Amino acid sequence: MTGLSEQDIAQRRERALAAHEEAIQARERALKAKAEAIRVKAEVKATRIRSKAEAKALKKIAKAENKANRIEGIAPQEVERKIRLDVHGRPKPLLRGWFHAGTAPLALAAGIVLICIAPTVGLKWACAVFMTASLILFANSAIYHIGDWSPRVTDILRRVDHMNIFLLIAGTYTPVSFALDDFWRKAIIIGMWSCTLVALIIHVVWITAPRWLYTIVYIIFGVSGVAFMGLFWTSPAAGPAVVILIAAGGLCYILGAIVYALRKPDPWPKVFGFHEIFHCGTIAGYACHVVAIYLVIVSLAHIHGIY
Repeated sequence: MTGLSEQDIAQRRERALAAHEEAIQARERALKAKAEAIRVKAEVKATRIRSKAEAKALKKIAKAENKANRIEGIAPQEVERKIRLDVHGRPKPLLRGWFHAGTAPLALAAGIVLICIAPTVGLKWACAVFMTASLILFANSAIYHIGDWSPRVTDILRRVDHMNIFLLIAGTYTPVSFALDDFWRKAIIIGMWSCTLVALIIHVVWITAPRWLYTIVYIIFGVSGVAFMGLFWTSPAAGPAVVILIAAGGLCYILGAIVYALRKPDPWPKVFGFHEIFHCGTIAGYACHVVAIYLVIVSLAHIHGIY
């Protein structure tokens, strides 16, 4: 066995070192490649996450912009509806419309009673007119003031609300006029309903008329029946009690209208304001007139010998 020379040993050692260095370099290249692959994968994942986040943010921004555009583009009435503003541009008091809501079923019950006890067919129909007018007034007012409606529905309910008081006044004088003879009864009914028709036309055509004009027309119409109070006073089917009740009811309407026009007093704006006082005035006036109609019916029943 021949031994290796020192030169061979040195060469082998060099080759071994070279192989070892090459292995180290190969390992380093593999680690770098793996690190690069991890980096690329991380960048891809980060890019994907960033893209999703940007897309989500853009979607939210677009949604917010659309909502802002819708809010900016809606009509002022819609803004009032969404933040519960009343027709005076103020937040609705908590009791707005609830007094009329409670009176509506009572008006229906009272009307049915008056119809049942009326001694003649004509008077029954007159009481039905009064019941219908009062029921429309209180029910529509409750719906209009309590609910939050679209601008179109609000406009319709507001027009009906403004017209209703004239319907109720004419509807009140319709059964009361039966306390007079045939001529004056027809004169009152024709006159009152003709004035009502004119008032309704004004309200339909000029819904944005100033409040003071509404108040003046309302008061004039409410006291127009004063011209007939002398006839009612001397009528056997009416008398002083009926006249006093009619006058008291008219006074309640007038005082309520004055409070509405002046917006004073306004005791608790968040709960019970000047508009609620106006509504209470209409309820008090209505109650006086219900009693007046009842007295006329009872008197006519005695005259006809029914009871």
